[in-house]
Amino acid sequence: MDLIPYTMKPDAYDSFDRAKKKVKELKSFYNHVWIFVVITAMIYVIRFYLLPKWGIISEEEGFVDWLNWNTYLLPLFWGFGLLIHGLWTFRHKYTNLRDWEEKKIQELMDKEENETKRWE
Repeated sequence: MDLIPYTMKPDAYDSFDRAKKKVKELKSFYNHVWIFVVITAMIYVIRFYLLPKWGIISEEEGFVDWLNWNTYLLPLFWGFGLLIHGLWTFRHKYTNLRDWEEKKIQELMDKEENETKRWE
């Protein structure tokens, strides 16, 4: 199914392609979040409910420490990767910060120029 209407002007194709790419990036990020939530929930359910219920957890201290570290570190590192993915996906939202920086630089330059003219 072609989503581009036949009445679309030729210069609008680029705009359509950019919008389609952004939607694909957003969809990818939201799928990543959903998978992260589901897998993390499954890890905790298995670790803290099913394994003790089934008696699979060994009483050996080293094994329990290893299991706990893996239970907490996997979501932590994956969450860090998810944060990076989110920052990349929403990178266009932070253009306001760049615009503010440029305006502030220009404002300070104008202020300095006005002060030097005043002393001339």
